[in-house]
Amino acid sequence: DMGDVASVAPIGLTAGAHVTPIDHLYFYPKAGPRDKYPVYAMADGYITSIQVRGVNVSNGEQRPPEYRLEMQHTCRTTSYYDLITKLDSSITSKAPDATAKGYSGKIAIKSGQIIGWIGEQSLDTAIYDQDLTLPGFINPKTYEGEPWKVHTDNFFSYFSDTLSAPMLAKNARTVEPRAGKIDYDKPGKLIGNWFKQGTNGYAGPKNTQVGDSSGRGYWSGHLAIFPYAYDPSLVIISIGDPGDGRPRAFQVKGNAPDPATIGASAGVVKYELVQEPPMPGQPQQQMGTGSSKVEGVILVQVQSGEKLKAQVFLNKTASQVSGFTSAATVFER
Repeated sequence: DMGDVASVAPIGLTAGAHVTPIDHLYFYPKAGPRDKYPVYAMADGYITSIQVRGVNVSNGEQRPPEYRLEMQHTCRTTSYYDLITKLDSSITSKAPDATAKGYSGKIAIKSGQIIGWIGEQSLDTAIYDQDLTLPGFINPKTYEGEPWKVHTDNFFSYFSDTLSAPMLAKNARTVEPRAGKIDYDKPGKLIGNWFKQGTNGYAGPKNTQVGDSSGRGYWSGHLAIFPYAYDPSLVIISIGDPGDGRPRAFQVKGNAPDPATIGASAGVVKYELVQEPPMPGQPQQQMGTGSSKVEGVILVQVQSGEKLKAQVFLNKTASQVSGFTSAATVFER
């Protein structure tokens, strides 16, 4: 019920372990305890999977269980909900072990049916079309760790104007597509997603799928350079491990030069990094107003064959960084 929703955040943001632009929207409920607000099926179909998560992915700490539901609506169209805090009895009656062990099968659902409950955190959701492959991913095979990502569709386009209007009214992204964008790769250019060479693309090494107390996980080898979801005039550089073990996103000071124009002929390019814009769910008028204090520098050099040489220097300014050191990293895509 959109009356229960405080705000909607589009795809294309970053947060914690989500170093590359996020492929799902966030529906933030109004204040209230866990399990307060009902979650409804978006369309007729089947629940095909229920996954139980009892740990914080970023650091491996135990947390109350939450559920990810995958749904099939046509032969080629799927959707999902994540962070549901309680499954409705109409679902658990058909999958009694789902809250402890998860579920795989087919549970029929009808549009508008209550399937779960949420509170104290966002509801994550997206719609995927297997007939669509986003053109801004140069190498879709890089995303085999999350194969649905390259099929992310325009969420609001699936709803009537009557249903989408209240969603859009609570979505602070004003540029098209209003649902957001995640695929920014351009052949031979700096813009887009990069992965540390030899680390299994988006999936990361097999032993890093869940984060540990150091803040490192599958995302540690990720690097993304792209326009900010709420204001595309701002350049964001998101780094899985800038040197202190925890993923962070920064805004480029001055938002130039444009990473979509930087190729191999540009040589070594130096960006000063300042505080990232506020996280999703904050008032629009506060976005893009982070501190101008320089928090570090990144050197980047586009190389042939969709390779990138990069190095981050935290707590340095541009005048204090003269060139790459032996600690520079090669990324690929």
